[in-house]
Amino acid sequence: MWLGLFALVVFVNYLFFVRLGPINKKEINIDPTQKGHERPNTFAEWFYTGYKRHQEGDLMGAAEAYTEAIILEPEEPGSYFNRGIVYIKMGEHDKAIDDCNKVIALDPGYAEAYNNRGWAHFQKGLFDRAIQDCNQALLLDPNMAAAYHTRGMAYKGKGLFDMAKNDFQKSCKLGDKNSCKAYGEVLKAINSGR
Repeated sequence: MWLGLFALVVFVNYLFFVRLGPINKKEINIDPTQKGHERPNTFAEWFYTGYKRHQEGDLMGAAEAYTEAIILEPEEPGSYFNRGIVYIKMGEHDKAIDDCNKVIALDPGYAEAYNNRGWAHFQKGLFDRAIQDCNQALLLDPNMAAAYHTRGMAYKGKGLFDMAKNDFQKSCKLGDKNSCKAYGEVLKAINSGR
């Protein structure tokens, strides 16, 4: 059972990271309403409640639900990871960085956590830290489109348009549509003399 739950959490986190948003209900297969509970009381129920609230746009409620899941399973990195995504969307970048730090402490090979921490650093204007985190993410997963995108944004923020262009191009080739658009914008900036 624990192995199954762990595999589910890893899968959910992968999907969550790739989109930096909620995954759909069919991908989780945990529905606390099937058990007849009005208030969640298990880790899985709180985790699902966090996902559901996030999907519904209730970011504060999602963060609270993931916090409840963390209280029940403090060594489970998935709840910190997902709450970190919620904090990023709420503009609570320091809290997001703290959650990513916890994920990395629990699982140093969690490439997506490095990218998300990099995105939070980028949002704070800490471009060099964002680049360092993305470099680590790409060491762990050389085909992570989101890490190329985040690093490209940090390079762009530093005015390093050629490096940004290369990262956006790589991310676009890996399927990130936002990077395809960013690539075109950076190319125009380069061609127009910045």
